[in-house]
Amino acid sequence: MNTEKKLISLINSARVLTSTLDLDKVLHQLIKEVLNVIEGSNASVLFLYDQKLDKLYPKAAVGFDMKYLKDILLDPGEGMSGKTFLSGKGKIFLSRDDTTQGMKDIRPETRELYGKSLGDFQYPASSLCVPLITKDDCIGVLTVDIFDKNIEFDEQDLRLLETFAVQATIAIENAMLFSRNERTKKVHEELSKVSLTQGGLIEMTKALAELIDCKVAVYNEFYDVLESSSEAAGKAAEETVLQFGDLIDDAINQDTVTHKSIEFAKNTKDVYFFPIKTGQYTIGLLAIFLKENVDLDPLDRFAIEQASVIFALEMNRRERTNFHDLTYSGYVLDQLLHHQHNELSLQQLSKLNLFEDQKHHYITAQIEIKDTLLSLKQISEKKHQLLRLIYRELSNSHFKALVLDKNMEIVFMFVVPSHLAEEGIYEQIRKLFKAVQRRANRSINLSILIGIGRIVHTLDEVKLSYRDAKKCVDYLQTTQIEETVLSYQQLGIQRLFLKTEVDELKDFVADTLGEIFSYDEKHETELLPTLKVYLECNQNMVQSAKKLYVHTNTIKYRLRTIKQILDLDSLDGRKAFDLQLGLYIYEYLKVQ
Repeated sequence: MNTEKKLISLINSARVLTSTLDLDKVLHQLIKEVLNVIEGSNASVLFLYDQKLDKLYPKAAVGFDMKYLKDILLDPGEGMSGKTFLSGKGKIFLSRDDTTQGMKDIRPETRELYGKSLGDFQYPASSLCVPLITKDDCIGVLTVDIFDKNIEFDEQDLRLLETFAVQATIAIENAMLFSRNERTKKVHEELSKVSLTQGGLIEMTKALAELIDCKVAVYNEFYDVLESSSEAAGKAAEETVLQFGDLIDDAINQDTVTHKSIEFAKNTKDVYFFPIKTGQYTIGLLAIFLKENVDLDPLDRFAIEQASVIFALEMNRRERTNFHDLTYSGYVLDQLLHHQHNELSLQQLSKLNLFEDQKHHYITAQIEIKDTLLSLKQISEKKHQLLRLIYRELSNSHFKALVLDKNMEIVFMFVVPSHLAEEGIYEQIRKLFKAVQRRANRSINLSILIGIGRIVHTLDEVKLSYRDAKKCVDYLQTTQIEETVLSYQQLGIQRLFLKTEVDELKDFVADTLGEIFSYDEKHETELLPTLKVYLECNQNMVQSAKKLYVHTNTIKYRLRTIKQILDLDSLDGRKAFDLQLGLYIYEYLKVQ
Protein backbone atom coordinates (compact mmCIF):
# COMPACT_ATOMS: atom_id res chain seq x y z
CA MET A 1 0.00 0.00 0.00
CA ASN A 2 1.47 3.38 -0.99
CA THR A 3 1.80 6.30 1.39
CA GLU A 4 -1.26 8.17 0.02
CA LYS A 5 -3.50 5.13 0.44
CA LYS A 6 -2.19 4.56 3.95
CA LEU A 7 -3.00 8.14 4.92
CA ILE A 8 -6.49 7.90 3.42
CA SER A 9 -7.05 4.64 5.30
CA LEU A 10 -5.85 6.29 8.52
CA ILE A 11 -8.18 9.28 8.01
CA ASN A 12 -11.13 6.99 7.30
CA SER A 13 -10.34 4.94 10.40
CA ALA A 14 -10.23 8.05 12.58
CA ARG A 15 -13.62 9.12 11.19
CA VAL A 16 -15.11 5.70 11.94
CA LEU A 17 -13.68 5.60 15.46
CA THR A 18 -15.19 8.97 16.40
CA SER A 19 -18.60 8.20 14.90
CA THR A 20 -19.97 6.71 18.13
CA LEU A 21 -19.53 6.94 21.90
CA ASP A 22 -20.69 3.40 22.56
CA LEU A 23 -17.60 1.67 23.94
CA ASP A 24 -18.38 -1.78 22.56
CA LYS A 25 -18.97 -0.33 19.09
CA VAL A 26 -15.79 1.75 19.27
CA LEU A 27 -13.71 -1.30 20.21
CA HIS A 28 -15.37 -3.44 17.55
CA GLN A 29 -14.71 -0.83 14.86
CA LEU A 30 -11.17 -0.23 16.10
CA ILE A 31 -10.17 -3.87 15.85
CA LYS A 32 -11.63 -4.12 12.33
CA GLU A 33 -10.11 -0.87 11.06
CA VAL A 34 -6.61 -1.72 12.23
CA LEU A 35 -6.49 -4.54 9.65
CA ASN A 36 -7.34 -2.02 6.95
CA VAL A 37 -4.63 0.34 8.11
CA ILE A 38 -1.83 -2.23 8.51
CA GLU A 39 -1.43 -4.04 5.19
CA GLY A 40 -0.94 -7.80 5.36
CA SER A 41 -2.17 -8.18 8.95
CA ASN A 42 -4.72 -10.94 9.52
CA ALA A 43 -5.22 -10.91 13.30
CA SER A 44 -5.37 -8.31 16.02
CA VAL A 45 -6.18 -8.10 19.72
CA LEU A 46 -6.76 -5.14 22.01
CA PHE A 47 -5.69 -5.53 25.64
CA LEU A 48 -6.94 -3.06 28.26
CA TYR A 49 -5.26 -2.58 31.63
CA ASP A 50 -7.21 -3.25 34.83
CA GLN A 51 -5.56 -1.17 37.53
CA LYS A 52 -7.39 -2.92 40.36
CA LEU A 53 -6.21 -6.36 39.23
CA ASP A 54 -2.90 -5.12 37.80
CA LYS A 55 -3.64 -7.26 34.73
CA LEU A 56 -4.08 -6.85 30.98
CA TYR A 57 -7.27 -8.44 29.65
CA PRO A 58 -8.44 -8.92 26.01
CA LYS A 59 -11.34 -6.64 25.23
CA ALA A 60 -11.69 -7.09 21.45
CA ALA A 61 -10.06 -9.25 18.77
CA VAL A 62 -10.10 -10.26 15.11
CA GLY A 63 -8.72 -13.61 14.02
CA PHE A 64 -9.13 -15.10 17.51
CA ASP A 65 -12.04 -16.90 19.17
CA MET A 66 -13.04 -14.64 22.07
CA LYS A 67 -14.74 -17.59 23.77
CA TYR A 68 -11.26 -18.68 24.86
CA LEU A 69 -9.27 -15.48 24.51
CA LYS A 70 -11.46 -13.56 26.99
CA ASP A 71 -10.22 -15.68 29.90
CA ILE A 72 -6.59 -14.68 29.43
CA LEU A 73 -5.09 -12.31 32.00
CA LEU A 74 -1.55 -11.05 31.36
CA ASP A 75 0.80 -9.65 33.97
CA PRO A 76 2.65 -6.49 32.94
CA GLY A 77 5.84 -7.83 31.34
CA GLU A 78 4.27 -11.15 30.30
CA GLY A 79 4.31 -11.99 26.59
CA MET A 80 4.72 -9.50 23.75
CA SER A 81 1.80 -7.33 24.85
CA GLY A 82 2.86 -7.35 28.51
CA LYS A 83 6.41 -6.29 27.63
CA THR A 84 5.09 -3.46 25.45
CA PHE A 85 2.81 -2.26 28.26
CA LEU A 86 5.66 -2.27 30.76
CA SER A 87 8.05 -0.36 28.48
CA GLY A 88 5.44 2.13 27.27
CA LYS A 89 6.99 1.98 23.77
CA GLY A 90 5.97 0.33 20.49
CA LYS A 91 7.72 -2.92 19.61
CA ILE A 92 8.21 -4.79 16.36
CA PHE A 93 8.75 -8.54 16.32
CA LEU A 94 10.12 -9.13 12.82
CA SER A 95 10.23 -12.89 12.62
CA ARG A 96 8.79 -16.06 14.15
CA ASP A 97 11.98 -16.35 16.19
CA ASP A 98 11.25 -12.90 17.63
CA THR A 99 7.62 -13.73 18.46
CA THR A 100 8.65 -17.07 19.97
CA GLN A 101 11.17 -15.28 22.15
CA GLY A 102 8.63 -12.61 23.08
CA MET A 103 6.05 -15.19 24.20
CA LYS A 104 8.28 -17.75 25.86
CA ASP A 105 7.41 -16.50 29.37
CA ILE A 106 3.61 -16.81 29.07
CA ARG A 107 2.04 -19.08 31.66
CA PRO A 108 0.84 -22.60 30.68
CA GLU A 109 -2.83 -21.70 31.15
CA THR A 110 -2.39 -18.62 28.96
CA ARG A 111 -0.63 -20.69 26.28
CA GLU A 112 -3.49 -23.22 26.32
CA LEU A 113 -6.19 -20.57 25.94
CA TYR A 114 -4.20 -18.77 23.25
CA GLY A 115 -3.90 -22.01 21.25
CA LYS A 116 -7.62 -22.73 21.57
CA SER A 117 -8.48 -19.22 20.42
CA LEU A 118 -6.52 -19.86 17.19
CA GLY A 119 -7.81 -23.39 16.72
CA ASP A 120 -4.23 -24.65 16.55
CA PHE A 121 -1.34 -23.19 18.55
CA GLN A 122 1.21 -21.27 16.49
CA TYR A 123 3.41 -18.25 16.96
CA PRO A 124 2.85 -15.27 14.64
CA ALA A 125 5.29 -14.89 11.74
CA SER A 126 5.56 -11.20 12.66
CA SER A 127 3.88 -8.89 15.19
CA LEU A 128 3.47 -5.23 16.08
CA CYS A 129 2.62 -4.06 19.60
CA VAL A 130 1.92 -0.45 20.53
CA PRO A 131 0.85 0.99 23.90
CA LEU A 132 -2.29 3.09 24.24
CA ILE A 133 -0.93 6.13 26.07
CA THR A 134 -3.08 8.83 27.68
CA LYS A 135 -1.71 12.00 29.23
CA ASP A 136 -1.62 10.24 32.60
CA ASP A 137 -0.91 6.58 31.98
CA CYS A 138 -0.97 3.55 29.70
CA ILE A 139 -4.48 2.14 29.38
CA GLY A 140 -3.69 -0.88 27.21
CA VAL A 141 -1.88 -2.42 24.25
CA LEU A 142 -2.87 -2.94 20.61
CA THR A 143 -1.25 -6.00 19.02
CA VAL A 144 -1.38 -6.84 15.28
CA ASP A 145 -0.20 -10.22 13.96
CA ILE A 146 0.74 -11.81 10.64
CA PHE A 147 0.57 -15.59 10.43
CA ASP A 148 1.70 -15.73 6.78
CA LYS A 149 5.40 -16.57 6.95
CA ASN A 150 6.06 -14.78 3.64
CA ILE A 151 5.14 -11.34 5.02
CA GLU A 152 6.90 -9.31 7.70
CA PHE A 153 6.15 -5.96 9.28
CA ASP A 154 8.62 -3.11 9.00
CA GLU A 155 9.40 0.14 10.83
CA GLN A 156 6.96 2.08 8.64
CA ASP A 157 4.15 -0.26 9.72
CA LEU A 158 5.10 0.33 13.36
CA ARG A 159 4.98 4.13 12.96
CA LEU A 160 1.63 3.89 11.17
CA LEU A 161 0.19 1.70 13.95
CA GLU A 162 1.49 4.14 16.59
CA THR A 163 -0.30 6.98 14.77
CA PHE A 164 -3.47 4.88 14.60
CA ALA A 165 -3.09 4.07 18.32
CA VAL A 166 -3.12 7.78 19.22
CA GLN A 167 -6.51 8.19 17.51
CA ALA A 168 -7.74 4.92 19.00
CA THR A 169 -6.75 5.98 22.52
CA ILE A 170 -8.71 9.23 22.23
CA ALA A 171 -11.75 7.34 20.94
CA ILE A 172 -11.48 4.72 23.71
CA GLU A 173 -11.08 7.38 26.44
CA ASN A 174 -14.12 9.32 25.24
CA ALA A 175 -16.21 6.17 24.88
CA MET A 176 -15.09 4.82 28.29
CA LEU A 177 -15.97 8.11 29.97
CA PHE A 178 -19.36 8.19 28.28
CA SER A 179 -20.08 4.49 28.96
CA ARG A 180 -18.93 4.83 32.56
CA ASN A 181 -21.24 7.78 33.12
CA GLU A 182 -24.14 6.02 31.43
CA ARG A 183 -23.59 2.79 33.36
CA THR A 184 -23.20 4.61 36.66
CA LYS A 185 -26.30 6.68 35.93
CA LYS A 186 -28.35 3.55 35.20
CA VAL A 187 -27.21 1.74 38.36
CA HIS A 188 -27.80 4.88 40.45
CA GLU A 189 -31.27 5.39 39.02
CA GLU A 190 -32.37 1.80 39.63
CA LEU A 191 -31.04 1.65 43.18
CA SER A 192 -32.35 5.12 44.05
CA LYS A 193 -35.78 4.12 42.73
CA VAL A 194 -35.81 1.10 45.07
CA SER A 195 -34.57 3.18 47.99
CA LEU A 196 -37.21 5.89 47.47
CA THR A 197 -39.99 3.30 47.41
CA GLN A 198 -38.78 1.97 50.79
CA GLY A 199 -37.67 -1.31 49.24
CA GLY A 200 -34.84 -1.51 51.74
CA LEU A 201 -31.55 -3.37 51.49
CA ILE A 202 -33.14 -6.61 50.31
CA GLU A 203 -34.73 -5.08 47.20
CA MET A 204 -31.65 -2.95 46.48
CA THR A 205 -29.47 -6.06 46.64
CA LYS A 206 -31.75 -7.92 44.25
CA ALA A 207 -31.88 -4.96 41.86
CA LEU A 208 -28.07 -4.71 41.72
CA ALA A 209 -27.75 -8.47 41.16
CA GLU A 210 -30.12 -8.22 38.19
CA LEU A 211 -28.23 -5.25 36.73
CA ILE A 212 -24.82 -6.95 36.79
CA ASP A 213 -26.01 -10.59 36.54
CA CYS A 214 -24.07 -11.69 39.64
CA LYS A 215 -24.80 -12.89 43.17
CA VAL A 216 -24.78 -9.99 45.64
CA ALA A 217 -24.68 -9.86 49.45
CA VAL A 218 -24.36 -7.10 52.04
CA TYR A 219 -22.29 -7.50 55.23
CA ASN A 220 -22.09 -5.15 58.17
CA GLU A 221 -18.68 -4.49 59.72
CA PHE A 222 -19.28 -7.31 62.19
CA TYR A 223 -19.39 -9.85 59.31
CA ASP A 224 -23.15 -10.41 59.65
CA VAL A 225 -24.91 -11.04 56.33
CA LEU A 226 -27.61 -8.35 56.35
CA GLU A 227 -29.20 -9.21 53.01
CA SER A 228 -28.50 -11.26 49.88
CA SER A 229 -29.91 -11.26 46.36
CA SER A 230 -30.89 -14.94 46.47
CA GLU A 231 -30.67 -18.06 48.59
CA ALA A 232 -27.53 -19.10 46.69
CA ALA A 233 -25.95 -15.68 47.30
CA GLY A 234 -26.78 -15.91 51.01
CA LYS A 235 -25.22 -19.36 51.22
CA ALA A 236 -22.05 -18.15 49.46
CA ALA A 237 -21.86 -15.16 51.81
CA GLU A 238 -22.25 -17.32 54.93
CA GLU A 239 -19.67 -19.85 53.71
CA THR A 240 -17.24 -17.03 53.03
CA VAL A 241 -17.56 -15.86 56.64
CA LEU A 242 -17.06 -19.37 57.99
CA GLN A 243 -14.16 -20.38 55.75
CA PHE A 244 -12.52 -17.08 54.81
CA GLY A 245 -13.23 -14.72 57.70
CA ASP A 246 -9.70 -13.30 57.43
CA LEU A 247 -10.43 -12.14 53.87
CA ILE A 248 -13.49 -10.23 55.05
CA ASP A 249 -11.45 -8.81 57.91
CA ASP A 250 -8.86 -7.55 55.41
CA ALA A 251 -11.57 -6.12 53.16
CA ILE A 252 -13.20 -4.26 56.08
CA ASN A 253 -9.86 -2.63 56.88
CA GLN A 254 -9.19 -1.59 53.27
CA ASP A 255 -10.26 1.76 51.86
CA THR A 256 -10.51 0.41 48.32
CA VAL A 257 -12.18 -2.41 46.40
CA THR A 258 -10.56 -5.81 47.00
CA HIS A 259 -10.66 -8.82 44.69
CA LYS A 260 -10.15 -12.37 45.98
CA SER A 261 -10.23 -15.88 44.54
CA ILE A 262 -11.76 -18.38 46.95
CA GLU A 263 -12.48 -22.10 46.69
CA PHE A 264 -15.96 -23.49 47.35
CA ALA A 265 -16.29 -27.27 47.18
CA LYS A 266 -13.09 -27.50 45.09
CA ASN A 267 -14.35 -24.83 42.66
CA THR A 268 -12.44 -21.56 42.57
CA LYS A 269 -14.62 -18.47 42.28
CA ASP A 270 -13.88 -14.78 42.36
CA VAL A 271 -15.46 -12.29 44.73
CA TYR A 272 -15.20 -8.51 44.90
CA PHE A 273 -15.62 -6.63 48.18
CA PHE A 274 -16.74 -3.00 47.90
CA PRO A 275 -16.44 -0.96 51.10
CA ILE A 276 -19.61 0.75 52.28
CA LYS A 277 -18.37 3.84 54.06
CA THR A 278 -19.86 6.60 56.13
CA GLY A 279 -17.58 9.41 57.20
CA GLN A 280 -14.13 8.08 57.95
CA TYR A 281 -14.92 4.45 58.66
CA THR A 282 -16.35 1.38 56.94
CA ILE A 283 -19.78 0.23 58.10
CA GLY A 284 -20.07 -2.76 55.80
CA LEU A 285 -19.18 -4.54 52.58
CA LEU A 286 -20.95 -5.12 49.30
CA ALA A 287 -19.88 -8.59 48.11
CA ILE A 288 -20.16 -9.52 44.42
CA PHE A 289 -19.82 -13.26 43.76
CA LEU A 290 -18.91 -13.91 40.12
CA LYS A 291 -19.87 -16.82 37.92
CA GLU A 292 -17.15 -19.30 37.02
CA ASN A 293 -14.68 -17.97 34.40
CA VAL A 294 -16.34 -14.55 34.41
CA ASP A 295 -14.73 -11.30 35.52
CA LEU A 296 -16.52 -8.14 36.64
CA ASP A 297 -16.68 -5.58 33.88
CA PRO A 298 -14.63 -2.47 34.83
CA LEU A 299 -17.61 -0.29 33.93
CA ASP A 300 -19.80 -2.24 36.33
CA ARG A 301 -17.10 -2.09 38.97
CA PHE A 302 -16.85 1.67 38.70
CA ALA A 303 -20.64 2.00 38.81
CA ILE A 304 -20.86 -0.20 41.93
CA GLU A 305 -18.12 1.84 43.64
CA GLN A 306 -20.16 4.99 43.07
CA ALA A 307 -23.44 3.30 44.02
CA SER A 308 -22.13 1.99 47.36
CA VAL A 309 -23.08 5.36 48.85
CA ILE A 310 -26.77 4.46 48.31
CA PHE A 311 -26.24 1.28 50.34
CA ALA A 312 -24.54 3.41 53.02
CA LEU A 313 -27.58 5.72 53.15
CA GLU A 314 -29.95 2.76 53.49
CA MET A 315 -27.85 1.20 56.26
CA ASN A 316 -27.77 4.57 58.03
CA ARG A 317 -31.54 4.79 57.75
CA ARG A 318 -31.84 1.42 59.45
CA GLU A 319 -29.39 2.57 62.06
CA ARG A 320 -31.25 5.81 62.80
CA THR A 321 -34.38 3.80 63.59
CA ASN A 322 -32.41 1.58 65.93
CA PHE A 323 -30.73 4.51 67.64
CA HIS A 324 -34.05 6.29 68.04
CA ASP A 325 -35.29 3.26 69.99
CA LEU A 326 -32.09 3.27 72.09
CA THR A 327 -32.39 7.00 72.78
CA TYR A 328 -35.96 6.68 74.06
CA SER A 329 -35.13 3.64 76.18
CA GLY A 330 -32.20 5.62 77.61
CA TYR A 331 -34.54 8.44 78.62
CA VAL A 332 -36.79 5.97 80.46
CA LEU A 333 -33.83 4.27 82.16
CA ASP A 334 -32.52 7.64 83.31
CA GLN A 335 -35.89 8.25 84.99
CA LEU A 336 -35.66 4.91 86.82
CA LEU A 337 -32.09 5.51 87.99
CA HIS A 338 -32.24 9.14 89.09
CA HIS A 339 -35.87 9.99 89.76
CA GLN A 340 -38.75 8.64 91.80
CA HIS A 341 -40.50 5.71 90.16
CA ASN A 342 -43.99 7.10 89.43
CA GLU A 343 -47.03 6.95 87.19
CA LEU A 344 -45.21 8.85 84.42
CA SER A 345 -42.38 6.35 84.24
CA LEU A 346 -44.95 3.53 84.18
CA GLN A 347 -46.53 5.11 81.10
CA GLN A 348 -43.12 5.46 79.47
CA LEU A 349 -42.32 1.82 80.24
CA SER A 350 -45.61 0.69 78.70
CA LYS A 351 -44.57 2.36 75.41
CA LEU A 352 -41.58 0.02 75.44
CA ASN A 353 -43.91 -2.91 76.15
CA LEU A 354 -42.40 -3.20 79.63
CA PHE A 355 -44.56 -3.90 82.70
CA GLU A 356 -43.60 -4.60 86.30
CA ASP A 357 -44.84 -8.03 87.34
CA GLN A 358 -43.75 -11.18 89.17
CA LYS A 359 -42.67 -12.84 85.92
CA HIS A 360 -39.69 -10.53 85.52
CA HIS A 361 -36.59 -9.45 87.42
CA TYR A 362 -34.09 -6.72 86.54
CA ILE A 363 -30.33 -6.37 86.40
CA THR A 364 -28.15 -3.44 85.37
CA ALA A 365 -24.69 -3.20 83.87
CA GLN A 366 -22.28 -0.37 83.12
CA ILE A 367 -19.64 0.07 80.42
CA GLU A 368 -16.88 2.57 81.17
CA ILE A 369 -14.56 3.75 78.37
CA LYS A 370 -10.93 3.53 79.50
CA ASP A 371 -9.26 5.54 76.70
CA THR A 372 -9.59 8.93 78.38
CA LEU A 373 -6.59 10.36 76.45
CA LEU A 374 -8.48 10.26 73.17
CA SER A 375 -9.71 13.56 71.75
CA LEU A 376 -13.40 14.45 72.00
CA LYS A 377 -13.81 13.84 68.26
CA GLN A 378 -12.11 10.43 68.47
CA ILE A 379 -14.22 9.44 71.47
CA SER A 380 -17.38 10.52 69.65
CA GLU A 381 -16.55 8.49 66.54
CA LYS A 382 -15.46 5.39 68.46
CA LYS A 383 -18.44 5.58 70.79
CA HIS A 384 -20.79 5.74 67.82
CA GLN A 385 -19.20 2.55 66.50
CA LEU A 386 -19.41 1.01 69.97
CA LEU A 387 -23.14 1.77 70.19
CA ARG A 388 -23.68 0.13 66.82
CA LEU A 389 -21.78 -2.90 68.06
CA ILE A 390 -23.86 -2.95 71.26
CA TYR A 391 -27.11 -2.80 69.30
CA ARG A 392 -25.89 -5.68 67.16
CA GLU A 393 -25.17 -7.84 70.22
CA LEU A 394 -28.41 -6.86 71.96
CA SER A 395 -30.42 -7.84 68.88
CA ASN A 396 -29.05 -11.37 69.32
CA SER A 397 -29.75 -11.44 73.07
CA HIS A 398 -32.72 -13.22 74.67
CA PHE A 399 -33.21 -10.37 77.16
CA LYS A 400 -34.97 -7.08 76.50
CA ALA A 401 -32.70 -4.15 77.37
CA LEU A 402 -32.84 -0.41 77.99
CA VAL A 403 -29.66 1.54 77.16
CA LEU A 404 -28.57 4.92 78.54
CA ASP A 405 -25.66 6.75 76.88
CA LYS A 406 -23.87 9.02 79.38
CA ASN A 407 -20.56 10.65 78.35
CA MET A 408 -17.82 8.07 79.04
CA GLU A 409 -20.26 5.41 80.28
CA ILE A 410 -23.15 3.39 78.92
CA VAL A 411 -25.73 1.96 81.32
CA PHE A 412 -27.97 -1.05 80.65
CA MET A 413 -31.04 -2.48 82.34
CA PHE A 414 -31.95 -6.04 81.35
CA VAL A 415 -35.39 -7.49 81.91
CA VAL A 416 -34.96 -11.19 82.73
CA PRO A 417 -37.49 -13.98 83.35
CA SER A 418 -37.89 -14.60 87.07
CA HIS A 419 -37.86 -18.40 86.64
CA LEU A 420 -34.26 -18.45 85.35
CA ALA A 421 -31.45 -19.33 87.76
CA GLU A 422 -29.29 -16.35 88.75
CA GLU A 423 -26.05 -18.02 87.67
CA GLY A 424 -27.51 -18.66 84.20
CA ILE A 425 -28.53 -15.00 83.89
CA TYR A 426 -25.09 -13.77 84.94
CA GLU A 427 -23.45 -16.20 82.51
CA GLN A 428 -25.52 -14.97 79.54
CA ILE A 429 -24.89 -11.30 80.33
CA ARG A 430 -21.16 -11.90 80.85
CA LYS A 431 -21.05 -13.73 77.51
CA LEU A 432 -22.77 -10.79 75.78
CA PHE A 433 -20.34 -8.24 77.19
CA LYS A 434 -17.31 -10.42 76.50
CA ALA A 435 -18.38 -10.43 72.84
CA VAL A 436 -18.79 -6.63 72.90
CA GLN A 437 -15.38 -6.28 74.49
CA ARG A 438 -13.59 -8.52 71.97
CA ARG A 439 -15.09 -6.63 69.04
CA ALA A 440 -14.40 -3.25 70.63
CA ASN A 441 -10.74 -4.12 71.11
CA ARG A 442 -10.27 -5.63 67.66
CA SER A 443 -12.49 -3.56 65.36
CA ILE A 444 -12.71 -0.21 67.15
CA ASN A 445 -9.44 -0.27 69.11
CA LEU A 446 -11.32 0.86 72.20
CA SER A 447 -10.69 -0.37 75.76
CA ILE A 448 -13.71 -0.74 78.03
CA LEU A 449 -14.48 -1.92 81.58
CA ILE A 450 -17.77 -3.62 82.41
CA GLY A 451 -19.53 -3.93 85.77
CA ILE A 452 -22.67 -6.04 86.34
CA GLY A 453 -24.97 -5.35 89.29
CA ARG A 454 -27.15 -7.67 91.38
CA ILE A 455 -30.50 -9.06 90.21
CA VAL A 456 -33.42 -7.13 91.76
CA HIS A 457 -37.14 -7.95 91.86
CA THR A 458 -38.77 -4.52 91.42
CA LEU A 459 -38.19 -1.40 89.32
CA ASP A 460 -37.71 0.65 92.48
CA GLU A 461 -34.64 -1.48 93.24
CA VAL A 462 -33.02 -0.94 89.82
CA LYS A 463 -30.98 1.98 91.19
CA LEU A 464 -29.47 -0.40 93.78
CA SER A 465 -28.36 -2.75 91.00
CA TYR A 466 -26.87 0.26 89.19
CA ARG A 467 -24.93 1.23 92.34
CA ASP A 468 -23.55 -2.33 92.43
CA ALA A 469 -22.45 -2.14 88.77
CA LYS A 470 -20.64 1.14 89.46
CA LYS A 471 -18.81 -0.45 92.40
CA CYS A 472 -17.57 -3.21 90.10
CA VAL A 473 -16.27 -0.64 87.61
CA ASP A 474 -14.66 1.33 90.45
CA TYR A 475 -12.89 -1.82 91.58
CA LEU A 476 -11.63 -2.55 88.05
CA GLN A 477 -10.39 1.03 87.71
CA THR A 478 -8.50 1.05 91.00
CA THR A 479 -6.83 -2.38 90.75
CA GLN A 480 -4.18 -3.90 88.52
CA ILE A 481 -6.03 -7.17 87.83
CA GLU A 482 -6.38 -8.26 84.20
CA GLU A 483 -10.12 -8.95 84.47
CA THR A 484 -12.22 -6.34 82.66
CA VAL A 485 -15.73 -7.79 83.17
CA LEU A 486 -16.80 -8.12 86.80
CA SER A 487 -20.15 -8.85 88.43
CA TYR A 488 -21.22 -7.79 91.94
CA GLN A 489 -21.60 -11.47 92.67
CA GLN A 490 -17.88 -11.99 91.91
CA LEU A 491 -16.78 -8.90 93.86
CA GLY A 492 -17.71 -10.45 97.21
CA ILE A 493 -16.42 -8.92 100.45
CA GLN A 494 -14.01 -6.67 98.56
CA ARG A 495 -16.87 -4.31 97.74
CA LEU A 496 -16.67 -3.16 101.39
CA PHE A 497 -13.16 -1.79 100.84
CA LEU A 498 -13.80 0.34 97.74
CA LYS A 499 -14.66 3.57 99.57
CA THR A 500 -12.16 3.12 102.41
CA GLU A 501 -8.86 5.01 102.44
CA VAL A 502 -5.93 2.81 101.41
CA ASP A 503 -3.83 3.94 104.40
CA GLU A 504 -6.61 2.92 106.76
CA LEU A 505 -6.75 -0.53 105.13
CA LYS A 506 -2.97 -0.88 105.41
CA ASP A 507 -3.13 0.04 109.10
CA PHE A 508 -5.73 -2.67 109.72
CA VAL A 509 -3.55 -5.29 108.00
CA ALA A 510 -0.51 -4.18 110.02
CA ASP A 511 -2.48 -4.32 113.30
CA THR A 512 -3.87 -7.81 112.66
CA LEU A 513 -1.10 -9.55 110.68
CA GLY A 514 1.97 -7.36 111.06
CA GLU A 515 3.71 -9.55 113.67
CA ILE A 516 3.20 -12.67 111.53
CA PHE A 517 4.69 -10.87 108.50
CA SER A 518 7.74 -9.92 110.56
CA TYR A 519 8.20 -13.42 111.94
CA ASP A 520 7.96 -15.03 108.45
CA GLU A 521 10.47 -12.55 107.05
CA LYS A 522 12.94 -13.00 109.90
CA HIS A 523 12.76 -16.81 110.19
CA GLU A 524 11.87 -17.65 106.54
CA THR A 525 8.74 -19.50 107.67
CA GLU A 526 5.28 -19.83 106.09
CA LEU A 527 2.95 -18.92 108.91
CA LEU A 528 0.82 -16.48 106.92
CA PRO A 529 -0.02 -18.95 104.07
CA THR A 530 -0.76 -21.61 106.70
CA LEU A 531 -3.13 -19.28 108.58
CA LYS A 532 -4.94 -18.39 105.33
CA VAL A 533 -5.51 -22.03 104.33
CA TYR A 534 -6.46 -23.02 107.91
CA LEU A 535 -9.19 -20.35 108.11
CA GLU A 536 -10.46 -21.12 104.57
CA CYS A 537 -10.76 -24.81 105.54
CA ASN A 538 -13.01 -23.90 108.51
CA GLN A 539 -10.11 -24.52 110.92
CA ASN A 540 -9.76 -28.16 109.86
CA MET A 541 -6.11 -29.19 110.34
CA VAL A 542 -6.38 -32.41 108.28
CA GLN A 543 -7.76 -30.58 105.21
CA SER A 544 -5.21 -27.79 105.69
CA ALA A 545 -2.35 -30.32 105.76
CA LYS A 546 -3.61 -31.89 102.50
CA LYS A 547 -3.83 -28.52 100.77
CA LEU A 548 -0.36 -27.49 101.87
CA TYR A 549 1.16 -30.95 101.26
CA VAL A 550 2.59 -31.16 104.80
CA HIS A 551 2.05 -33.40 107.83
CA THR A 552 -0.74 -32.56 110.32
CA ASN A 553 1.89 -32.10 113.06
CA THR A 554 3.47 -29.35 110.95
CA ILE A 555 0.14 -27.53 110.88
CA LYS A 556 -0.18 -27.93 114.68
CA TYR A 557 3.30 -26.53 115.22
CA ARG A 558 2.71 -23.51 112.95
CA LEU A 559 -0.65 -22.70 114.55
CA ARG A 560 0.89 -22.91 118.01
CA THR A 561 3.61 -20.49 116.90
CA ILE A 562 0.97 -18.07 115.50
CA LYS A 563 -0.95 -18.10 118.81
CA GLN A 564 2.27 -17.43 120.71
CA ILE A 565 3.18 -14.50 118.43
CA LEU A 566 -0.30 -12.99 118.73
CA ASP A 567 -0.61 -13.88 122.44
CA LEU A 568 -3.85 -15.83 121.84
CA ASP A 569 -5.34 -18.82 123.63
CA SER A 570 -7.27 -19.93 120.52
CA LEU A 571 -7.94 -19.01 116.85
CA ASP A 572 -11.71 -18.75 116.78
CA GLY A 573 -14.59 -16.36 117.28
CA ARG A 574 -14.05 -12.63 116.82
CA LYS A 575 -10.27 -12.96 116.55
CA ALA A 576 -10.54 -15.50 113.73
CA PHE A 577 -12.92 -13.11 111.91
CA ASP A 578 -10.47 -10.19 112.29
CA LEU A 579 -7.58 -12.30 111.02
CA GLN A 580 -9.55 -13.51 108.00
CA LEU A 581 -10.72 -9.97 107.26
CA GLY A 582 -7.10 -8.81 107.44
CA LEU A 583 -6.15 -11.53 104.94
CA TYR A 584 -8.94 -10.42 102.58
CA ILE A 585 -7.78 -6.80 102.77
CA TYR A 586 -4.19 -7.90 102.23
CA GLU A 587 -5.21 -9.75 99.04
CA TYR A 588 -7.19 -6.71 97.92
CA LEU A 589 -4.24 -4.35 98.47
CA LYS A 590 -1.89 -6.64 96.54
CA VAL A 591 -3.73 -5.89 93.27
CA GLN A 592 -3.86 -2.13 93.81
